[in-house]
Amino acid sequence: MSLINISPADLEAFLTVAESGSFSRSAATLGLSQPAVSARIKHLEDVLGVTLFHRTSRRVAISESGERLRIRLERTMGELRGLLKEFDAEAGLRKGRIRIGASPSIASSFLPTALAQFNKRWPEIELSLQDDFYGRDLARLAKGEVDFAVIPFDQSTEQFRFEGLLRDSFAPIVPKTHRLASKKRVTLADLAKEPLVTVPPESAAWATLKAAFGKAGIAFHPHFQTRSALSAVAMVRAGMGVGFLTRLGREQIMTNDVTTLALADFEIGRNVGIVTVQGRTLSRAATTLCKVLRDVTRAYSVTANEGRSRA
Repeated sequence: MSLINISPADLEAFLTVAESGSFSRSAATLGLSQPAVSARIKHLEDVLGVTLFHRTSRRVAISESGERLRIRLERTMGELRGLLKEFDAEAGLRKGRIRIGASPSIASSFLPTALAQFNKRWPEIELSLQDDFYGRDLARLAKGEVDFAVIPFDQSTEQFRFEGLLRDSFAPIVPKTHRLASKKRVTLADLAKEPLVTVPPESAAWATLKAAFGKAGIAFHPHFQTRSALSAVAMVRAGMGVGFLTRLGREQIMTNDVTTLALADFEIGRNVGIVTVQGRTLSRAATTLCKVLRDVTRAYSVTANEGRSRA
């Protein structure tokens, strides 16, 4: 016996006859001739090697084998119909779930705006956000624990595909009472003489800052580390040292008693964007959210540039 020889039309005819108890009524329901329905049932019986219905001139009664098939087939068809409804709902963005990984500075800046816009239009889609350092975001992405990540990244690799959204930049921050606060521009050499406050090595910020100091030929040895940018600002405010914040971070957590310094050496910047696994296709919902992210960051970048022009 081969299931290849059984068609969905055969099974549909069987269930219709089992429900109605009549070949003629089944033919009317299916829009077929009675001989066509009989032929489908006969073909199914021949393939299965059992009798599915007892036929007389007056009635059709389902057999014991037919009843066993009906019970299992109705259960299977019910599950299949349910699954098809789920697929249809997901395709129509009426149901689904999107899992997003993000760096903390991104999760607290433009990303909530994109999520809010998406949720307003497609409220039935569940959104799950995991904010962590980029290395852990990449690990979750590789394991399939998130659909995509919005993080600082350089370029596509053999494992990951990167789509840039915006350019973010670092700037030193000091208390307004600090000796460097009055200088129009400072160099990395100036900053290296001060205690440095940073986030830990597993963060993308650490790698970017270390590379910048290395390019300037200066050793990068922070005195203080904290997992939270908010804590780093508090430590700077308390006079413990010089910190670094990205533009995204500064817009969220800068305070009046802390000031930003301009770097004379060069820009310390990084690209921020959407990272996905190479060869892994996103769901329609996730693809749609990525489009919303592109629109939000396009407007976000314009607003940020206008703000810098007015400054």
